[in-house]
Amino acid sequence: MYKFLNTSLNGNLIKCSHSENFQLSYKNLTFSLTPFELESFKTYLSKIDATYWEKEYENSIYEKKIPISTLQSNLIILIDRYELFELISLMNYKEKKEFLTFNQVNYHINYN
Repeated sequence: MYKFLNTSLNGNLIKCSHSENFQLSYKNLTFSLTPFELESFKTYLSKIDATYWEKEYENSIYEKKIPISTLQSNLIILIDRYELFELISLMNYKEKKEFLTFNQVNYHINYN
């Protein structure tokens, strides 16, 4: 049995009641994590200095500037500051949210 713990515009966090493990899906990425790995990943992401990486790679050919290293030496995940905050928010499933963030509002504004 799976339980949805948190959902955002681009992803969700699911917990398996049998194994107690988590599945974090975000855009085209899916992570299968133990409770310890989930907490470690959340801590790692929360320590990323988005401003530093945006400045460090300001001349990069890639739109996304914030790297997430992996154990596979030839694979780096690139995200932007809003994706970083959304990922951290997804993993903070224990905190009650009362308001939507501006990223969760999927509405096209039409200026007349």
